[in-house]
Amino acid sequence: MNHLEFFGLQEDPFRMTPDRNYYFPTKGHAALREVIRYGLQGDEGFIIVTGEIGTGKTLMLRLMMDDLPDRFETALILSPHLSRLELLLAIFQDIGLSVPTDHSISLDALLRILNDRLYALAQQGKKLLIVIDEAQNLPDESLEQLRLLSNFETDTQKLLQIVLFGQPELRDKLAQNNMRQLVQRVSIMETLTPLTKQEMVSYILHRFKKSGVYEMPRSFATTDLLWRFTKGYPRLINKIMSRTLLVAYSEKETRISRKIVREAIASLNTPKRGRLFPFPALRWGTGFLLLLLLVWGVTFPPAWVTNTISFNRPARPLWVDQSADWVTRLADDGGQTLAAWSDQEIIWLNGLISGNKKPAVQPPQPMPLPAPPPSPLPVGEGTNATPAGEPAAENVRPVYPSPFMRGSQ
Repeated sequence: MNHLEFFGLQEDPFRMTPDRNYYFPTKGHAALREVIRYGLQGDEGFIIVTGEIGTGKTLMLRLMMDDLPDRFETALILSPHLSRLELLLAIFQDIGLSVPTDHSISLDALLRILNDRLYALAQQGKKLLIVIDEAQNLPDESLEQLRLLSNFETDTQKLLQIVLFGQPELRDKLAQNNMRQLVQRVSIMETLTPLTKQEMVSYILHRFKKSGVYEMPRSFATTDLLWRFTKGYPRLINKIMSRTLLVAYSEKETRISRKIVREAIASLNTPKRGRLFPFPALRWGTGFLLLLLLVWGVTFPPAWVTNTISFNRPARPLWVDQSADWVTRLADDGGQTLAAWSDQEIIWLNGLISGNKKPAVQPPQPMPLPAPPPSPLPVGEGTNATPAGEPAAENVRPVYPSPFMRGSQ
């Protein structure tokens, strides 16, 4: 009894080949299939499909070939490492056009032969479809040749259509400045995405059903582990599940558990990026040592740290405090002066109203402002200092006459 018979499977449900019988129409795959059909029916020039490795591009290519109507004559190129001349010869060979075996014919002569064939197909109501897989490997000159081939057209229709399947590097190549003319001729450019988590579960069950088993017991933890490792790429899903069945059979387990999936992943010997600390004990020891050093540094700081960080150092320069004190004293003196001036003004007004020709009290005199604090900066050369023995001049506020004062009578 092999492992397939152990699980009641009629055939291996997770073969690595793109089997069209096991096609699972996810949302992304079904939408892409319809877009390709629309592009071929709408007589579009260039159709480009890109996707990461293992997303199912080859399967979509084969499904497209199945969906082609009879009005298409196809040239399928699977090895695109070809020059301009080699590309044309490969197309000729695939559609059955004979060429000299010594390859002495020129490129211009090949284009004329192809042009005659395209017009003959047009008279039959047909056209040529050129399909290239792994198109990211096409040289720039071959991509330019494909653009020139798209010029074969009549006043009302294209004489050929071109479909390119490739990895994301194809988009990068088309983004170059020398490819802008080709990009202008692209009508449809789609990207094939991986499966979602729910689609992955449905994809696995679908393949089990196709092989004769309608349900395979599993846990949610197993699903999470498969999703984290595969990221929804069908090729990786097939690879892991095929190995999982072998591991479960070796342990005589009919249920796919998290432990079995882990063993299957480990048995693949997938290359991993090297870690700085490959052993868990070394990683834990390094982390504990760093934590111990941090605690020691906070508890017993070095001398240079305590000397550098001083909490007795003033938070701001001394001249800032002196200027603040001077402004405060200026405000207090000004307030007292204004209060005394107001009282004397009231007395002077009362005397003026009572009929005195001369006020009994003289108008208030302004008080001198307090001198500002000395500057902490040294006096530079050229500063006009007050000579010794001479009194310093005081800034005296000028006295303005009161508008209520009358002249003597």
